[in-house]
Amino acid sequence: MNLQTIRKPLSYLLTPIFALSLVLGITAWPQDVQAHKGHAGPEVKFMKKKAALKEMLPTGTRIVKRKQPLKEDAVEWAQKTYGVELDDKLYSYYLATDKTSKAIAGAAYVGETHYRHGDLKFAVGLDANNRITQAAVLGINEKYVVDFEGNVGTGLVADYAGLSLKELIAKADELASSDKATREFAAAVRDAAILLAAFMHNGK
Repeated sequence: MNLQTIRKPLSYLLTPIFALSLVLGITAWPQDVQAHKGHAGPEVKFMKKKAALKEMLPTGTRIVKRKQPLKEDAVEWAQKTYGVELDDKLYSYYLATDKTSKAIAGAAYVGETHYRHGDLKFAVGLDANNRITQAAVLGINEKYVVDFEGNVGTGLVADYAGLSLKELIAKADELASSDKATREFAAAVRDAAILLAAFMHNGK
């Protein structure tokens, strides 16, 4: 019996084994992810969206919720001006305009980003001069509350209010080697603020 005749039956035996292991791996993976996400516990809310928007947008203005794609020229502007890459996809945000002149007075973004095996809900506001009005941790899964209470804070995070976009980017860069909660919140606020600036710039 030569080597060729040995390899042939082995290939017939191994092929279904590999196929079976691949199927089992694919079917097990989403269940594993869901199991981990369940271990993070229920969401703990620190601040309601309405209360956050009230803190982040100027009073006496007309506030409208918008849902629109970020245009390519706005993406290029964000990259060229601030060195931040944004996706040209559909976003929802809040725009505040002067009731008389219709001029843009500010904007706010409420969103969420993955944090470990859960989701971080946050918000950030920007004024007409591209300065942060407020940033907030709105909620996090129960298991990770300690991460934020001990490092970032919960509800309004005062450290961000009043920062220019360049100062915000510098702060995010500075915190890049910090604990996970601090650096991921900083990155989320940075990207959301640049996104708002891109929308406001495009709307002028």
